[in-house]
Amino acid sequence: TCVAATLFVAEEAALGPAEPAEGLAVPPGPNCCPCHTRLAFRSLGALFPRLHQLCCRVPRTLRRLFVAELCSWMAFMTFTLFYTDFVGEGLYQGVPRAEPGTEARRHYDEGVRMGSLGLFLQCAVSLLFSLVMDRLVQRFGTRAVYLASVVAFPVAAGTMCLSRSVAVVTASAALTGFTFSALQILPYTLASLYHREKQVFLPKYRGDAGSSASEDSLMPSFPPGPKPGSPFPNGHMGAGGGGLLPTSPVLCGASACDVSMRVVVGEPPETRVIPGRGICLDLAILDSAFLLSQVAPSLFMGSIVQLSQSVTAYMVSAAGLGFVAIYFATQVVFDKSDLTKYSV
Repeated sequence: TCVAATLFVAEEAALGPAEPAEGLAVPPGPNCCPCHTRLAFRSLGALFPRLHQLCCRVPRTLRRLFVAELCSWMAFMTFTLFYTDFVGEGLYQGVPRAEPGTEARRHYDEGVRMGSLGLFLQCAVSLLFSLVMDRLVQRFGTRAVYLASVVAFPVAAGTMCLSRSVAVVTASAALTGFTFSALQILPYTLASLYHREKQVFLPKYRGDAGSSASEDSLMPSFPPGPKPGSPFPNGHMGAGGGGLLPTSPVLCGASACDVSMRVVVGEPPETRVIPGRGICLDLAILDSAFLLSQVAPSLFMGSIVQLSQSVTAYMVSAAGLGFVAIYFATQVVFDKSDLTKYSV
């Protein structure tokens, strides 16, 4: 729905459109339905090449992390989306389609309430581990904590498949909070590590060629401000020229003030500096793993349960995806030694 909505949003042709001349009427934009439909199809045609280019330009280190996180989120979402139904039908032998007030429906409602308690304990455990995650990483390292969280999930899901004890199943659900906490913290920690040492982990995306490649990747989107006495593009004098800005800023540095001024007055396109690969793009790619992980369980789990005639298939599928996630988690680059080990 979100992607479809963006098809009807027109792109700006330029960042700073020129003001229309006085006395000239501005032609109205396309308001008819065929024009909007044509615009939507044109935007749709431009969407897929951009997505293809984005996927092809993802560094290998980030691609490994994305695949591992996607598999982990798919396993976790398969568990979370259907856990209450599993408890209501599998453990309490309830029937969700039974008439209200019947014994079968009452058992199902009790199971759903117990399942909700398990998800609450999951959130509580996740909060607890989030508070101490920094200490765990400092004590055991990012690799050990991440792999332990990924391994803990299929163990918990497998225990739910084999046990018929409500207490054991609820405790296993609470254990998945450790995985939940790690998936929300550690992948972004690794992405920050990759960008902190771009010359090591992202060698093809350090910036422009030359000796200043590492500096180019950290360069802001705006070039340095004008020298004292030189005019801005709108005619105003720079710091020290007209008295508009103090010569020695007190509350902010000269670069920050210059950037703020240049944002207001605009910047000619030919002088704009294009930055290197930024961390926001990579964080957005990692965020998309969480969103994509909800698609497959929603589409296929209903058919899998109908074929197996058992809600235990929910937990079996979650455990299976968890084991797949373990494999890909072992391929993630955690430090410099992994670059040689995995030939990245």
